[in-house]
Amino acid sequence: MKTLILSVAIKLLIPVFIVFSLYTLFRGHNHPGGGFIGGLIGAIAFVFHTMTHGPQQTVDTFLKVNLYGYPRQPNQSRSLYLMRMMRVNVWRRRRKARQPNLNEKMIRLEPIYIIATGLLLAASSGVVGLMFGHPYMHAFWADFYIPILGKPGTPILFDIGVYLLVIGVVLKITFVMSEE
Repeated sequence: MKTLILSVAIKLLIPVFIVFSLYTLFRGHNHPGGGFIGGLIGAIAFVFHTMTHGPQQTVDTFLKVNLYGYPRQPNQSRSLYLMRMMRVNVWRRRRKARQPNLNEKMIRLEPIYIIATGLLLAASSGVVGLMFGHPYMHAFWADFYIPILGKPGTPILFDIGVYLLVIGVVLKITFVMSEE
């Protein structure tokens, strides 16, 4: 279904869906909401984009990461090399035009990797309690307050894991169903 109105509307609504899903995610450990609802709201953006532009365009737009780098010099220390690599990935477009010896590597984020990362984060957030002699999934909270997030703790790690898990599962289902 490729209509011009839907295509333009989706491009405008995707940032709204993502921002609202992040708001719901971070609001969830103090109020109703959290990782599951935030993940579903965030996945709506990708589902609508896949409906209008197809799965390949969605992958090309959201799930491909280009990394740029220089060849490592033999006498260069590892820390200087890593700092230079981080700097070049931030300013890659300008440097690519000026420096042709810049290497480029593309990484595709598969939905199964997003699922695995979310599951690992959600499951490992409960291990913190075991390390301190408490039951599994015992909540620990920090002693400081972050203005938008509130007091960070292990429940927000669990919510972020569930958020990634839900987005990955919905992406996988959407891609499989749209290819058939």
